[in-house]
Amino acid sequence: MFGAITTIAGGIGLLTGAIPFPLDLLQGTPFVDYTIPGLALAIIVGGSMLLAAATVFTGREVGVLTSAFAGLAMIGFEVVEVFIIDRFGGSWLLIAVVLQAFYFVLGLTIFGLAAQLWLAEFRHAHRSHLEHFKIET
Repeated sequence: MFGAITTIAGGIGLLTGAIPFPLDLLQGTPFVDYTIPGLALAIIVGGSMLLAAATVFTGREVGVLTSAFAGLAMIGFEVVEVFIIDRFGGSWLLIAVVLQAFYFVLGLTIFGLAAQLWLAEFRHAHRSHLEHFKIET
């Protein structure tokens, strides 16, 4: 839920201008303003985190897979931010670098834990389920 709340709030902050990043940081990037990064942060990253938080309590495989996707979405957003925006605009604030590192590690942790849970619980269930359908030759 922390990832969902903070990334949705961050996306809304970028969209409304409540987070006052200067537009010159986007010079040389494919973005003319913060609309697309704000929407991506709020909808793709925040939405997937919210969906993961909602489905993880079901105890079903979909919750684990949604969590893995949400972690990858967060990692992907941070990689794009560093390689596109920071490359052209530079890291103008230490807090931005710290937040990028924090959210990258958070996404990596979420993905890693989801992958470990899937390997521990659901892979075994898939194997035993598939054994019932083996045709002996």
